[in-house]
Amino acid sequence: MALCGFNEKMLKGLTAFNEGLVEHGLLYRSKKNGETLDQAVKRELSDMTRLLQEINRIDDTEKRILAEGLVKYAMSFYLIMRMKGVDNIESDYKETIGKISNYFFEMDKKYYDELEGKSDDMRKLIEHLDKIKI
Repeated sequence: MALCGFNEKMLKGLTAFNEGLVEHGLLYRSKKNGETLDQAVKRELSDMTRLLQEINRIDDTEKRILAEGLVKYAMSFYLIMRMKGVDNIESDYKETIGKISNYFFEMDKKYYDELEGKSDDMRKLIEHLDKIKI
């Protein structure tokens, strides 16, 4: 399993989710709160960090893993946006989202086209992923 046969529907869903993180979570909420984009990113990361500290209190393992995964995904997305530079978010976010989508596509392609069933599959997959630029 890399991403269970990543397909176009999954890619569109992640793209829409990522666009929502930028358009609502950063652009809309920064204007609503009267803050800069840098402040919005910092606030979002702070909120999610605090949420992760409490998430272990969810008793149901499946729900806990689900919530934790989504929060960690959103955090990593915002970290990437911050790394790319918040001053360029409005003009460049769709390009960055495309690079993230390509990262997942490459993960799936590499695994299912070359590595599935090999004893060192995950090690080689990680080596490949580490070389991909976002």
